[in-house]
Amino acid sequence: MRPGDPRFATFPTVTGVDQLKWYIQQTAQGVLSIQEFIAEFRLLHEAIERQGAPSYASYEEGRLIWDVLWAVEFCSQDITKEENPEDWYIPEEVLMIVRKAAEGLKTSQPTE
Repeated sequence: MRPGDPRFATFPTVTGVDQLKWYIQQTAQGVLSIQEFIAEFRLLHEAIERQGAPSYASYEEGRLIWDVLWAVEFCSQDITKEENPEDWYIPEEVLMIVRKAAEGLKTSQPTE
């Protein structure tokens, strides 16, 4: 995604779900910052959707990725400025969701 950035040497070249999973795993491992993740994950997901509905390997995989996407959509740097602060996530909470998803993606099985 970023030519010349060595952190992206293993980034999948085919636009699709594997790229989303890569972002989740790299952020969970601390390779990418949560700020980078928040800034780029939704844009990447939208680029994938422009090509058609994403094809998840399993229901569980789709749910984990959507949990992350939901958290990113409702992330605010300062939830006190939001109309309903209890409905928003701070970046540190998003990172916790990303880490949980990364663990789940390691064990999710394709549907038959």
